[in-house]
Amino acid sequence: MPLTIRYAMTTDGVSIAFAVQGEGVPIVFMPPLPFSHLEAMWDAPGVEVWFGRLARGAQVAVYDARGTGLSDRAAVDFSIEAMIADLDAVVGRLGWDEFVLCGFFNASAPAVAFAARHPERVSDLVLWGGFARGVDVYPLPMTVDPAAAIAQWPMLIDTAARTWTAASGDEARRTADYFRACVEPASAVRAFVAAREYDVRALLSEVRVRALVIQRRDAASQRLEVARGLATTIPAAELLVLPGESASPFSGDIEAGVRAVEAFLGIEEAPVSQAVASMVLGEALTAREAEVLALVARGSANKEIAAALGLSVHTVERHLTNLYPKIGCRSRTEAAAFALTHGYA
Repeated sequence: MPLTIRYAMTTDGVSIAFAVQGEGVPIVFMPPLPFSHLEAMWDAPGVEVWFGRLARGAQVAVYDARGTGLSDRAAVDFSIEAMIADLDAVVGRLGWDEFVLCGFFNASAPAVAFAARHPERVSDLVLWGGFARGVDVYPLPMTVDPAAAIAQWPMLIDTAARTWTAASGDEARRTADYFRACVEPASAVRAFVAAREYDVRALLSEVRVRALVIQRRDAASQRLEVARGLATTIPAAELLVLPGESASPFSGDIEAGVRAVEAFLGIEEAPVSQAVASMVLGEALTAREAEVLALVARGSANKEIAAALGLSVHTVERHLTNLYPKIGCRSRTEAAAFALTHGYA
């Protein structure tokens, strides 16, 4: 869904792009470095479903890490201290004194460090596919070679997308396209080199807030014993192992992951709109699908919809293909009539 992008400045002079959606419990998602892009993320598989669902009962802040997405791409410091500086800048700009902190994958170690240092600011901690020590997930040494990174980039991205989603075909392709949009090859390698050096094991016992550690049982790129190590060392942590092969929370059984976070945080979903409540097929439209449907009702052509929402025409066509069965319509005319009679237009 289109978001209003705002900017915060870190103490070391880096511009960080961020956005907020929803109302309720304040939740900050530290970006899973090096893959974040506040505009491109909504076309990546599953992202809109995850954040759209969570935003029904929470106020969700997302941002691009330095060196990625819409943030300052010239920044090359990806240390834990730099990641915390990004977070500090965003929550400072928002004026949030206390919030839930979520760290997925490479963001998990910086999230642990922040929670250990600032127990008065973090109400709860959620870690997905997390680790305390980078070498536990990146055992082989890595060096920054910009030329090699550029040469190997297509193969690395395609492999990463398939591993991340445990999928092939369109889902893996769209994920790879998203990864490419997020970061330049040399910066991505620098980020992974930095993540390999992360080590917050000494801080785990100092985390005094409740923590939920989530991982999928058969995710090939993650080790269950690493998740168990987090959950057993953080004093108030619990481990949730979900079935499935996808490392990504945005693939596989997305609903189960969101429900787990909502249950842990005690979030009650806000009442859905009358439009969604009246849908006889019972499957709610995503926020993006609702926007496309509203523009269809106004008589906009696919090209006009694409321009209005900042999408490709192909993406608009895909949204239409997905939403027609949900509302029981077979044509553009029927969809427009549905939108007008069910509060979407």
